[in-house]
Amino acid sequence: MASTWVTVRPYLLRIDPFDCPAVETLDAFAVGAPLRISSLPRPRRRLAAAPPSPADPSPWQQVLGGAPLSAAEFALLTRLAERHGVAAGDSVLDCSGPARTLVLLMSGDVVLGSRAGDGSLRTERSVTGPAWLDVSAAWLGQPYAMEAQALSDVVIAELPLDRLEPHLATHPALALRLCANLAQRVHELTIASRNLLHNDAPARFAQWLLQRCPVSSGAFDLRLQERKRDIAQQLAMTPETLSRLMRSFETRGVIDVHGYQLHIHDVQALRRLAGLEAPVGPD
Repeated sequence: MASTWVTVRPYLLRIDPFDCPAVETLDAFAVGAPLRISSLPRPRRRLAAAPPSPADPSPWQQVLGGAPLSAAEFALLTRLAERHGVAAGDSVLDCSGPARTLVLLMSGDVVLGSRAGDGSLRTERSVTGPAWLDVSAAWLGQPYAMEAQALSDVVIAELPLDRLEPHLATHPALALRLCANLAQRVHELTIASRNLLHNDAPARFAQWLLQRCPVSSGAFDLRLQERKRDIAQQLAMTPETLSRLMRSFETRGVIDVHGYQLHIHDVQALRRLAGLEAPVGPD
C-alpha cells in the first residue's frame, strides 16, 4: 500500500498507512479544517482466519493443555464464557478499572503493551489466538497489566471470575489447569526477565526467536507478527541494532529473512547463540 502526501496548511504531511494514527474524519483534509487525529493509532489491518465454532473445544483445549477436557468441563466453559468480536484497530481490554474476567483470544492477532505519551502503543508482545490475553488480573482485583489492540478482526471469550469460582470446587481438574496456566505465565516472565538482565543482544534475539519456535532441532519457518521497531522495543535495543543482528545471523547461516517471513536453518545453532547449549568446539 503506497503512502499518501497530503497538504495541510502550511505543512506537507506524509501519511503512512502502516505507521500513522487514524484520521478521524476525511473532513480533516478540507481546506482550512483542523487535522484531527484519534487517540488510538490504527495498525495495519491483517486478514483473520474464520473464528472457531462455539461448539469447538479446541481453543480451550489448546490454552488449558493436559488431558482432553471432559464434556462437563467444556459445557461449563461454554455456558459461562461471554464471547464477542472486536474489529481490527480497536481496543480489546478495558483497563479503566479492576478486571472482572479471564480473557481468552479465540482467534485473530492482538498486540499488548503500554501507552506512550503521544498515545502510541509501546509493544511488549503479540499474541495469535487461541491464547490467553490475561489470566491473572481478575484474581487480584487489579486492572489488566497491559493494554491490548486488535491487529485483525478478533473473537474473544471472557470468563467472569465471580461466576467461575463457585464451580471450581466441583471441577478440581479444571482448577488445576488454571493454576498450571498461571504457573506457566510466571515461568515465561521469569525467563524473559533473565534474558533482558543477563544476556547480550545476540543472545536476547536468539532467545526471543526460540520462544516462538516449537521445535528443539532442525529447521523451522516463522512469520514475524510485529514490526521491527516493536520487536526491538521488546528486546531493549534499537531497530538498527536488531537489523545488524538479523544480518549477522544470516551471514552465519542461522536464519534467512524475507520481509516478515523468517526461516530458521538450525534451531540448535540458535540455542548455542542464546547460551542454552555449549558452543561446538574443534575436534
